[in-house]
Amino acid sequence: MIDVSNITITRSQLLSTKQQLELTQQGYELLDKKRIALMQKIIELEELAVQAASELQVLTNHAQMTLARAEAFVGEGRVKAASLGNKNEYPIEINETNVMGVRVPRISNGERNAQQSINFNSTSTMIEEAGDAFKRNVDGIIKLADDEIQLTILLREIAHNTRRLKALEMIVIPRLKGEYSYIRDELDE
Repeated sequence: MIDVSNITITRSQLLSTKQQLELTQQGYELLDKKRIALMQKIIELEELAVQAASELQVLTNHAQMTLARAEAFVGEGRVKAASLGNKNEYPIEINETNVMGVRVPRISNGERNAQQSINFNSTSTMIEEAGDAFKRNVDGIIKLADDEIQLTILLREIAHNTRRLKALEMIVIPRLKGEYSYIRDELDE
């Protein structure tokens, strides 16, 4: 039931309430379209994240196999020595994109320096293969992290948007309709 104690019964109030109701309904439709667009983007990202996760699993298995092979043929000590000798940083860039008015951080690989590859004269090709496999593994981790962060942000935005829609649908629009009907009925009398 609406609170009629604060409602003025005038023609201008009737027109003002009607405009508020129309504007609120337009806002509801706009928020609903935004929610649908976000859901479509989430479905697209979900497929990419599942694909990235399966690719990461393959990359991880390959990296572990190349490491085991290098340790078996070259020796665990030489593999550890080669890894300790490689003190390079792995550059990561974080940018922002805008998806339906939502700021979404994007993670990507930065540009690697030419000196960042393992380039020892005493390392074997097996150690280099293992190093390259683990670099590809890190690339896969970054790709999966990017997809998961996007999904998290967009899911949070959908939940926020849905709460707004429910508030408009269950509280604001019925209250405005009630006020409009009350003012119209009082003016008709």
